Amino acid sequence: MALALGAIGVVFGDIGTSPMYAIAESLHTPGLPADQVAVLGIISLIIWTLFLIVSIKYLLFVTAADNEGEGGIFAIVALLRRRATTGPRFQLGLTVIALASVGLLFADSLITPPLSIMAALEGLESVSPGAKEWVIPGTLVIMLALFLAQRFGTAFLGRLFGPIMLVWFLTLAGLGLVQVMQAPEILTALNPIHALRLIGLLNATQILTLMGSVLLAVTGAEAIYADMGHFGRRPIVLSWYFVALNALLLSYLGQGAWLLHTQSFGPAEVSPFFSIVPKGWEVPMVVLAAAASVIASQAVISGLFSLTRQAIQLGYLPRLRIVQTSGSERGQIYVPLVNTVLAVGCMALAVFFESSSALAGMYGFAVAGTMLLTTLTFTFVVTKVWRWSAWKVLIFSLFALPLDLIFLMATVGKLQDGHYLIALVAGLVVWLLASWLIGNRRLMDRAERLDMPVALFAESLLERTDLSRWPRAGVYFQHLPFPSDQSIAPHMLLREVQLSSTLASPAVVVTLCAADTPMVPASERLSVECHEPGIHSVMLKAGFAERFSVEPLIEHGLQAGWWTDRDQIAWFSSRELLRSGRRHAMPFFIRWPFMLMHRLDQPMADSLMLPTDRYVEVAIITDI
Repeated sequence: MALALGAIGVVFGDIGTSPMYAIAESLHTPGLPADQVAVLGIISLIIWTLFLIVSIKYLLFVTAADNEGEGGIFAIVALLRRRATTGPRFQLGLTVIALASVGLLFADSLITPPLSIMAALEGLESVSPGAKEWVIPGTLVIMLALFLAQRFGTAFLGRLFGPIMLVWFLTLAGLGLVQVMQAPEILTALNPIHALRLIGLLNATQILTLMGSVLLAVTGAEAIYADMGHFGRRPIVLSWYFVALNALLLSYLGQGAWLLHTQSFGPAEVSPFFSIVPKGWEVPMVVLAAAASVIASQAVISGLFSLTRQAIQLGYLPRLRIVQTSGSERGQIYVPLVNTVLAVGCMALAVFFESSSALAGMYGFAVAGTMLLTTLTFTFVVTKVWRWSAWKVLIFSLFALPLDLIFLMATVGKLQDGHYLIALVAGLVVWLLASWLIGNRRLMDRAERLDMPVALFAESLLERTDLSRWPRAGVYFQHLPFPSDQSIAPHMLLREVQLSSTLASPAVVVTLCAADTPMVPASERLSVECHEPGIHSVMLKAGFAERFSVEPLIEHGLQAGWWTDRDQIAWFSSRELLRSGRRHAMPFFIRWPFMLMHRLDQPMADSLMLPTDRYVEVAIITDI
């Protein structure tokens, strides 16, 4: 139950703030009939969208495809790589899906804070029309405080998320129930025939516009899968069916009942969400709504931090600086660069679009695209890992894919209305990540031609008569992300022997390997292979939800007698000094973003927290 309470605040924070704007945006659909058919149809569409996407697609199907309890796009891609027998083309397809998902999730994270906070503060307009001019400044102040607080950690605030969001959902349910009792005929919206009747009255363009607005009711549904590793599937299911779903249904039904009761069938000047709040309670409701919006924003920010760490571990991003803000909670991290980019982007969107309605128009594209990619990867899991029969796969595909495609087409249509910015942001992220992957692949290809496997290098040293050993242990890191089945002698080690004819005693070659599981058992973190003369090849493993640590290596060395004290160890690594020469191996549209990303790559000493007074890094001048 404690985990279920936490899930209410983190997992359902985003989708819990959707009632503030979903119905209001749907009412702006052109061509809606000016009668109760429109209200009943919109409410019916929203309710059945919640049922089909959240209750069935995510909670019944997608969350079953976990990677040792961990969810999210990287977890499912890693699961397919580990357990499915696939060729290089399929692996390339998985990489493309992963990159596209990261781009869309980043774009989603840019919109959620300004949209939800602005929608909450716009509730002040129901108290005083002049309050509109304070919405933008208030939004900027709240977002600035939110992003500045990230560096201090959110462990304490995280404990308040669940109770605050529980109060929020109970408030939604109570306000909605009061309205439903005044206009109980709204309960007929539970019948999907009303949704079909409204769709039958609209043309294709109007239907897509309406569906793009209805999709706003399930924004944040991807968090159900992405945050599964933090809470578990069962607590998420409990919190959805016992709290979140019932509160959302009553809120949407209550807003619909108010529209029927007041005979307001057209676009409302004031949000129906705040219109059902009793007189005198508007300001406390705005405060509660703002708190819920901050929680939803915090959940998105924390989720992006976790996604960034997974991307770094799996080689999709350079080693960015990551600060652990809690000594007890693994998920409490802070990524300064990502936080800064998000802060600037969110505040720029708030200033440029000026209202939650304008932001909501482009919100759906990132949500619909992410949902479609999740469906595709889940289909790969059921076919290649679970080995479902063809008819089972066909049934799921005929249910999920058309639904996702309809919503995607509905949001793509809005791009031509000036909402293409979100697609450009997602495309920019994909471009940067793809350039990093391609650039690293080129560097590894070059290293394979110049360097040699550790075993072959050790064998060549047996023939050297001029080699002297200095009495200190040396640990040499392979800084390039070679596959785990390859142990390539680091450039630093090769140059040391070549230029000075000296070698540490012992010389330990370390290759960092990110596993396709979220966590790696302590017994499997190290694999050691010994070579003469005194060279040891070590594979140091960590899960994609963890960070690499040299502590297992140090402890193993103490037990094996490689050193008697950690202060005896000298640490060595290499780093490319990229140079754009006259003849380029990389196209310019890959070369320049790769050089930019390479500058963001932290030295090994920083990412592994090595002692800088015993760390040596050698630059390799490389033309690209």
